[in-house]
Amino acid sequence: MSKIRLLAVLSIVAILTLISTATIAAPYTFIAYGDTRSQPDVHRAVIARIVDAHPEFVIQTGDLVSDGRNPVQWAEFDAITQPLRTATIAYYPARGNHDLGGIYINHAPKKYDSGNGYYYTFTRHNCMFVAVDSMDPGGVSPASAQYKWLEAELAKTKAEHIFVFFHESPFSVGPHGPDRDAQQFLHPIFVKYHVSGVFCGHDHLYYRTIRDGLHYFVTGGGGAPLYQPDNSSLAIQGDVYASVYHYIKLVVNGKSISAVTYQVDPAGGPDKVIDKLTWSD
Repeated sequence: MSKIRLLAVLSIVAILTLISTATIAAPYTFIAYGDTRSQPDVHRAVIARIVDAHPEFVIQTGDLVSDGRNPVQWAEFDAITQPLRTATIAYYPARGNHDLGGIYINHAPKKYDSGNGYYYTFTRHNCMFVAVDSMDPGGVSPASAQYKWLEAELAKTKAEHIFVFFHESPFSVGPHGPDRDAQQFLHPIFVKYHVSGVFCGHDHLYYRTIRDGLHYFVTGGGGAPLYQPDNSSLAIQGDVYASVYHYIKLVVNGKSISAVTYQVDPAGGPDKVIDKLTWSD
């Protein structure tokens, strides 16, 4: 083989290798948790475990503090979550009912792709993340501005995965139970646009269910006083629930998504795996 032909073949191989490498997305890790109000020592213990997990970022499902109008509570929240910022772990919250007041917006992300800071989207690794605002005065019905924005964002995205997070869940076995508007209006649109996973809070426990092929998680064990599964009769076969402090570690690897839920011992004991699963779109 002549040197010219050899160089040509090597060049083609190099180009194909670059193309192949570029199209294979590297795996990444994020954490989902929520309801961090009322018990700062517990929240502090959960944050320590999250930092140890080395995620790229964290999504939080609402109720950051007990009283959203109280600046002292927000200062305490900032101190507890400082280790995340020190470790350059980004933090993306959704607004809960306890966060109402003018201070919450200062804790919303400053940079996002679309929205108004209360509801918004951001992109990571060709995946779209959507924060829905359960507390929007306009609600989430199809007539609302938020719903119209949400459907437009879901309809136009080319993201490989879509993850949605907000406070009041369409499905729950906790004392609050399912949120009627979320179940009636949000669940169908999530199914329509093949959302990969939905993360909510409000009920202070862990719950995982699959409805119409869609994976739902209630992750309300970030520090608030725990609730019991008073509506366990609403669970279906295959559901998992537990009244524990916890966080969910998710790894996205191409089309594959894995989730491992860890129970946190506020006294400092080792984490305990209470649930794990892998799925793909």
